[in-house]
Amino acid sequence: MVFDRSADKSAGFALVAVLVFMLIVSAIVAPFALTARSRLMIAANETEQQRLAMAADGLVNVVAGELFDGTSKLPQNAQPTRCHAGHFSFELSVQDHRGLIDLNAADDELLAEGLASFGFDPLMAGEIAKAIVTFRSPPHAFAAGAQPRSSLGPSQNKSAAFESVSELQEFSALASIPLRDLYAVFTVDLKQGAIVLAKAPNRLRNFINTALQAEQPADSDKNRGSLYTVEVTARRDGSGIAGHAGFVVERSALAATGFVRLSRMPAAEIDSPAASVLVIGCDGLFGTAVAQILARWS
Repeated sequence: MVFDRSADKSAGFALVAVLVFMLIVSAIVAPFALTARSRLMIAANETEQQRLAMAADGLVNVVAGELFDGTSKLPQNAQPTRCHAGHFSFELSVQDHRGLIDLNAADDELLAEGLASFGFDPLMAGEIAKAIVTFRSPPHAFAAGAQPRSSLGPSQNKSAAFESVSELQEFSALASIPLRDLYAVFTVDLKQGAIVLAKAPNRLRNFINTALQAEQPADSDKNRGSLYTVEVTARRDGSGIAGHAGFVVERSALAATGFVRLSRMPAAEIDSPAASVLVIGCDGLFGTAVAQILARWS
């Protein structure tokens, strides 16, 4: 038998050519495949995040309803509480606004105590507090010319009530303080010049002069608040995917739900769940019926 060596060489060359071609095609296609896979994963994560945010939004309504019908026994000083349902966890915080400082009603002493919680020394806190009072105060009817303004305040006095806590960032000394931190101390909706210490968040409680608040009526379960901040964070455990919803809600006899949403809280930077948070059953946070729905949903 005679072997054709030229045929072997041709076949070998063809095999090498095919392999090179396949490598070239793979090099071209692989990035597109990886990009498509990455986009699919991103889309799936975004869908899951939106799903969790919608769940958190609905749970805000559940908690608000319980607060205003008197069935809620949850902490109301922004202390977070968590529950687990299947592969999900839900973290809730409620802040009664009677534990916050109203920018439109508080005097400069109480405002200064709130500002001290951000680390300002008493002198600086007092000066900023006076600037806040000057900024909001209406003009004197018999004053000639423009009203004096504080160098710590905006370029022009508003001479009217604060409409949002975010207006504090117009003050140079407060511009760098995160908006959520400002919302954790101040409110504009309470219309009350005092603070209920039992409802104050921990960061604020240590700075309030209890002697100045001694004449204020003590808080009781029968004397429920009419204004709350309710925030819920929903997480898929172990995935890093989470959704958040937070609103200021107010009692309303005109609304079918018994409350209305006044404003949305600033977006939260969702951190990993803290180990120190109190953990209870979801029925303790949202009621038995909702806890059963969450268990099936998860």
